Amino acid sequence: MASSPKLAAPQPPPAFDATPTSLIEDVKRIIEISRKVVDDIIANIDPDEATFENVILPFINDENSKSRETRILKFYASTSPRKELRDASNTASKLLTNAEIDFLTREDFYELVNGVVKRREKLSSDSQYFLEKLHQSFQQNGLKIPNGPDRERYKEIQKRIGNLTRECLRNLNGDTSGLWFTRGELEGLPNDFVKHCRTEDLAFEPDDARSVDYEAKGEGSSRLWVTFKDPDTIPIMKFAANPEMRRKEFIANQSRCPQNGPLYREVFILRDEAARLMGYPNHAAFRTESKMVKTPDVVNVFLGNVRTQLKTRRDEEIDILLQLKRADLEARGEQVPENEQLYLWDRVYYDRILKEKYHSFNQNEIAEYFSLDKTLSGMFKIYSHIFGLQFVEVPAGKSARWHESVTMFTVWDQDNRNDFLGYLYFDFFPRDGKYTHAGHYNLQPGYFSASGERHYPSSALVMNFPTPTATKPSLLKHEELRRLFHELGHGIHSLVSKTRYSRFHGTSVDRDFVEAPSMMFENFFWTARHMKELSYHYSYLSPEYLTSWKASWSQEEKERAEVVQPPLQIPEGVIQNLVKTKHINGALLNLLKTFQSMFDMAVHGAQTHEWVENVDLQVLFNKMRAEITGLAGPEVDGEGYAWGNGYAVFRAIVGKYDAGYYTYLL
Repeated sequence: MASSPKLAAPQPPPAFDATPTSLIEDVKRIIEISRKVVDDIIANIDPDEATFENVILPFINDENSKSRETRILKFYASTSPRKELRDASNTASKLLTNAEIDFLTREDFYELVNGVVKRREKLSSDSQYFLEKLHQSFQQNGLKIPNGPDRERYKEIQKRIGNLTRECLRNLNGDTSGLWFTRGELEGLPNDFVKHCRTEDLAFEPDDARSVDYEAKGEGSSRLWVTFKDPDTIPIMKFAANPEMRRKEFIANQSRCPQNGPLYREVFILRDEAARLMGYPNHAAFRTESKMVKTPDVVNVFLGNVRTQLKTRRDEEIDILLQLKRADLEARGEQVPENEQLYLWDRVYYDRILKEKYHSFNQNEIAEYFSLDKTLSGMFKIYSHIFGLQFVEVPAGKSARWHESVTMFTVWDQDNRNDFLGYLYFDFFPRDGKYTHAGHYNLQPGYFSASGERHYPSSALVMNFPTPTATKPSLLKHEELRRLFHELGHGIHSLVSKTRYSRFHGTSVDRDFVEAPSMMFENFFWTARHMKELSYHYSYLSPEYLTSWKASWSQEEKERAEVVQPPLQIPEGVIQNLVKTKHINGALLNLLKTFQSMFDMAVHGAQTHEWVENVDLQVLFNKMRAEITGLAGPEVDGEGYAWGNGYAVFRAIVGKYDAGYYTYLL
């Protein structure tokens, strides 16, 4: 990671100094300024005099200006360590959403926009696109509906949906539930995982009503708390040797946030009602109209083809994993029924076993070559080579961040006179109240002001990687590396983007294209050369890490072999084995995405409103998953399909991927 005193950014970074009070005051100020801009345009321009310059351009200038603040004001809800600031951010998001709905249902301004459209001025391609999208926004937000009770109902629905989706996401981000396990129940988990778990004496009863009761089995005197955040859940599913523990973890994870169940249902019902008020047959038809696919039929045919073409390969993959499961259970001295199933909680575990058995793919040993900081530095070198980018770290204390663990970089275009591109932030580690998955946030978009001055973007990657300790850095397993490449792809897309208008900056493209650049970036890690370049065994980072690496060997391992420091970079043979695993169980993985996409299209593509009002969402969710993936759940043991509430922790479909999750398969 480079540092250069000669490079001085032409624009200061965001301040991140909001308080709950200032945040709400800022939002109200922004809303009032925007309202006045629109009111002034309406007061001074008649529809027959409306032009791009006197109607659209003043609106664009205001939109550009406020975009520097509004995205950050909403960002606090996902990342601030202070609950009161997260709450204020959610309130701010509500105020902004309601203001936007009120604006997009203003017939007086729509008449001016319509006047500009009818004038058919010769505009630049980006200005013409802006005009078309703005005009479409009015039509898709209720102005297709005649003025009267139906239009008012539409506005009411949109505001209610905004409230519901914010509450759903707040519940998911704020979830602190988990499970208690005894040490014996965590057989197979790496020692480092066990060490980081919160422990408690077995004499105490579980103190969290959301945890699941356990039976102490006498293995030691303490129990361990395992959360449902990725750094805990993923290792349990990959390494827990006891299938009952994986089952327990999987079902509890799929049952968290039960308060979201009725909220998701109401969102689906209201979306369907709103689409029908607008004259669409369902919400999927409404949402796909403005995407590349244009109609739900295109999506459904695509998903059906994926499902059909992968079914044979899926069955083969399940058979292979079942053979491994049978052998594993027999080795454990357990009786294996003739009709043994591959359960949902078996897939990840036996996928790992398969790769280890046939490709010497040891996840933990491979992770030792990919410490977070060293890997990130190597990724920067790749992007420097391909795109001519330079990343310069800004020392802590030199600029504000929303949390002390956040790192920050300025990014420069070395191939173009060291032009400044923007700011890039990394928020890597889990904490209470933080967004629990992995995501890219465009904090400030890039654009050109009315005077032609460039405003530069700021982007943040918000992840949940293992927290480093005094004896070990954050080590990334293969899936975590893929996520880092993916989200950094979004970040690079945002930073290198140059658009005149903030509305179209970076990842603000058609929703069914937005994932394409990042999914291409993932391929870097599957090339042997880049794997080699990125690898660097953590024991070489410092004498302290070498000592802790040696100490991690068990006495049994030391007796079997001499403790020899691994090579500095990952061996060629390991790389070749890793590359061979790229498509292993690929049918199952893609059918899981297909199932999620088909569920998304089902709940948003209802044939009748009565169907979406009455459908049992959990039964639909679990039944579709079983039929599409071929993986069994509790239903095969006689428990039926109405278990858990997996649909209500499916974050994407109450976010921006409603009737759009299929983009992950493109």
